[in-house]
Amino acid sequence: MDTVDKVLAIETTTETCSVALAFCGHWFEDTRFAPRLHNRHVLAMIDGLLEAASLDRRAIQVIAFGAGPGSFTGVRIGAAVAQGIALGAGARVLQVASSAVAAEILRRSTPRRGEVSLSRTSRSGWSYVARYQLLDQGVRCLEFDELVQNADVDECVVDGTRYVPSARIVGELALANLASAGQPATALPYYIEGDSPWRPT
Repeated sequence: MDTVDKVLAIETTTETCSVALAFCGHWFEDTRFAPRLHNRHVLAMIDGLLEAASLDRRAIQVIAFGAGPGSFTGVRIGAAVAQGIALGAGARVLQVASSAVAAEILRRSTPRRGEVSLSRTSRSGWSYVARYQLLDQGVRCLEFDELVQNADVDECVVDGTRYVPSARIVGELALANLASAGQPATALPYYIEGDSPWRPT
């Protein structure tokens, strides 16, 4: 891939709606607390960043998005927006795991290094649990998210839900992993077997 200096990042997996744009070494960001209103805000927020950067949407090279696992609707909004813009711009897309974002925020906020397990809320009674290695220069996934009943989550597991994700973190993780960027059709959420928003009657 040619030099990449125009990256759009989208994060809609929680109640926070966040977008960020990396352009020639500068970051433009817009983050809002918008429970269940991401679909009303995200496109206008993206247009605002592009206007602030004086950048045409078709110039975007890579679109990164928070791919979950997370909010059933939120992750799909992010994936759909990323795929739609990528198709129009001829850009590539890159999924960023929500657990990786949480691990990176933990790494930046503490001196802790080494292996760590993080949990994030899935639905009532269940959590996503993943294991990462916190390094001086980034994070490495050791075990991807699994769905675990809350009663079985070890008490030493870090509560990753308290780390509010941002699109800039999504974008920075994407910039460190550009080789994984793919065609727009690959803009799909991460799905965990057994995870469903539907409750049995």
